[in-house]
Amino acid sequence: MTASIAAAPRAPQRRLLGTRRTRIGLLNATPIVVYLLALFVFPILSTLLLSLKAANGSLTLHWYVDALTGSNLAVLLTTLRVSAETAVISLVVGFVLASAECRLRPLWAGLIMLVVVVPHFISALVRTYGWIILLGEHGVVNQVMTDLWVPGAPFQLLYNELGVIIGTSSVMLPYTVLVLYGAMRGVDRRCSPRPPAWAPDGW
Repeated sequence: MTASIAAAPRAPQRRLLGTRRTRIGLLNATPIVVYLLALFVFPILSTLLLSLKAANGSLTLHWYVDALTGSNLAVLLTTLRVSAETAVISLVVGFVLASAECRLRPLWAGLIMLVVVVPHFISALVRTYGWIILLGEHGVVNQVMTDLWVPGAPFQLLYNELGVIIGTSSVMLPYTVLVLYGAMRGVDRRCSPRPPAWAPDGW
């Protein structure tokens, strides 16, 4: 009985403390909310409203119809196709690399992560020139295929859709590897299938 009487005054005190924390939390979040509303939500809504206005100020869907017809539609479909191909390539290659990093010894896993992540910190201009050196008409890749008497070499690997896919995949690959690697590290190794007999030690 005495314990219940002593605990009774604490309930309003805890409620008051919780209310204060809530107010302090809302007060701290106010600048962030205002920042997002001013620099993120408002510009998006303004652009949306602007896209619904005609030249005379009336509401119209002309701009959306124009975007989904003719050459604009072709550009949109090409963009979606390149995006889908980039996503698939990044996912497949990223899964293979992340899986290898989880199975290999720390030294080899670190080397793979180094090769994947370090180019991401290099300037985009430097990486672009690097791809030109590798994939150009007289680049390293075409030179090797020419020396190996590959039929059709040298190939056009730049300034086309293939070059765009290679470039965008190289940009997205580090993100894919990091995300998949973080998820795979949390999986219990006992749940993984046993490696084949020909697999090297450390798998």
